[in-house]
Amino acid sequence: MGRELDSWVGRPLSFKQDHQQETQHLRSVLWSLATKHLCRGEWKILAQHWDLSEAHIRAVEQQWTGMKSFKEHGHRMLLVWLHGVVMAGENPVKGLYEGLVEISRTDLAESIRQKANAESCSLKLCSAM
Repeated sequence: MGRELDSWVGRPLSFKQDHQQETQHLRSVLWSLATKHLCRGEWKILAQHWDLSEAHIRAVEQQWTGMKSFKEHGHRMLLVWLHGVVMAGENPVKGLYEGLVEISRTDLAESIRQKANAESCSLKLCSAM
């Protein structure tokens, strides 16, 4: 399902909360994706597509309980995934787009890609001026 070539897959993954300015916009997009767009269970399908370990998935599931806990689960998983992708020097927008397409959420893939790229485009314009 996931790509075997991803350089961060299979490596031990530490996680600490990300407060970097460079990822702030993307973290906001991930929050919106998890809390407003992903349906129950889709976060887990994405996690499996990206080859997150069953241990990571179980750890995420244990942190929140309740009727809408899947939204928190999705957000936490997306943050863990983002951390791994950034640490590996990979393109998170590309990975997110491909993951959403892979789980048959092409309806979301393009709109999320545009939202995620909106900040980087505006930053490029500002720095070019």
